[in-house]
Amino acid sequence: MTTFLLSVCLGADSTCVAMAKHPEEFEHIKSLILLQPVSASYIIEEFVKANNIPDGYQRFDEALSERTGFHLAEQSPLEYAKSMHIPTLVAQVHDDSMTRPEEAIYDAIPVAEKKLVWIEGTTRRFDGYNYFGKHPEVAIDWFNSHSG
Repeated sequence: MTTFLLSVCLGADSTCVAMAKHPEEFEHIKSLILLQPVSASYIIEEFVKANNIPDGYQRFDEALSERTGFHLAEQSPLEYAKSMHIPTLVAQVHDDSMTRPEEAIYDAIPVAEKKLVWIEGTTRRFDGYNYFGKHPEVAIDWFNSHSG
């Protein structure tokens, strides 16, 4: 059986972590779409900047560390993306007002068969989650081209 996986936002981030830590669980997955993977630090940086919060990033990072034991930098899927081993399409809202264009996660994926789709014409992150509903052919074509 051919299996595909569409992973969204925090799910996309978690998929990167899971694939790095438990690759055997993904052996049956033939291709993957990561929709809106994001480094939390970028969202916090943009929020602090937009709201002009003095030392906001450091304050948030300290509070997060006190509550969870993890710093923002430790919660990025970037390092885990280096363990991806299947054809992967990454889709992101290019002008997302909550973050900034990020190719680092895409660049870190070490497979030859990968594709980056920038979702244009919006600044709203949520529009990215509706992208494949409006453009199912993008996902269908990706999965069809990797079904063998």
